[in-house]
Amino acid sequence: MAQSNNQPEAAEDQDELDAVEIRDNGEPLVDFVAACPELVFAPQHPVFDFPRVHIVRESVARMLCEAARALKQHDPSMKLQIGEGYRPIQVQRAMWEYALEEAKKRLGDVDQQKLEREDGRYAAPPDAATPPPHTTGGAVDLEIIDAQSARLDFSSPYELTDVAQAAMHARGLSPTAHANRALLRSILEPTGLTSYADEWWHWSYGDNGWALRVQSPHAIYNKIEMPEEAHWVGDKSKLPREEQAEFGEEKHD
Repeated sequence: MAQSNNQPEAAEDQDELDAVEIRDNGEPLVDFVAACPELVFAPQHPVFDFPRVHIVRESVARMLCEAARALKQHDPSMKLQIGEGYRPIQVQRAMWEYALEEAKKRLGDVDQQKLEREDGRYAAPPDAATPPPHTTGGAVDLEIIDAQSARLDFSSPYELTDVAQAAMHARGLSPTAHANRALLRSILEPTGLTSYADEWWHWSYGDNGWALRVQSPHAIYNKIEMPEEAHWVGDKSKLPREEQAEFGEEKHD
C-alpha cells in the first residue's frame, strides 16, 4: 500500500488495482445535471483548463443525487458541486503528463519508478492494466459550496494546491477543514460511493479502487467510450490534439 508522511491511511497500490478482475455491467453514461437539478457542475476545473462533460454512470448519478438531497436536508443553503465525472482517455494522458512534471518539481532527481509512483497518487496512469477511474464513468471529483457558490474550507491551513492537504485524513488540518470533510463523508458514504484515501475530493463506485475498498470480487465498470451526444463545457480547442480531431474545436457553454 502506498503511504505518504502526511497520510495516516494508505491508498490502493497499483499492483493491487491491476489484479482486480473487471466485469463491466453495461450500465450507460448519463447526464447527471439533467438527472438531478440539485447538483451543480463547477464552472471550471480548479487546476486544468480542458473542457469537460457532465456525465457519469447511471448508478453514480443516482448516488450523487441522493447525496445532494441529504446535504439539502442538512443545510438548504449548501450544494454538492461536481468538478468532473467522466474523462476521455486522451485528457487523462495529458493530465498524467502534467502531474509527472509536478512530481519532478517536488521530488527532484529521483529514479523514474519512484517518480511515477508519486505521480500515480494524483493522476492515474493512462496505460496501466487498470483503467483510470474517470475513464470508467465511475469516478467524480467534488466539493460542497455555500449560498454564494464559494467552496467550503476543506484545506486550511494549507493552500488548496498543496499536496499536504490532499489526503482525506491529512495531518495538521484546521478544525473547520476536518468538520467539512466529515460532512462530505456523511452525505456520500451512505450512498455507496467510496473515498480515495489520497484525495479527499475523489469518490468512486464500480471501478477497481471501489472493488478493493469494499472487497468486491470484481469491478463492474471498465473503460467506456464517450457518447456522441455528450455536451462539452469549455473551449474544445484546449483538448489534446487527438480529441480535437474527433470532436472539433468550437467552444461550448
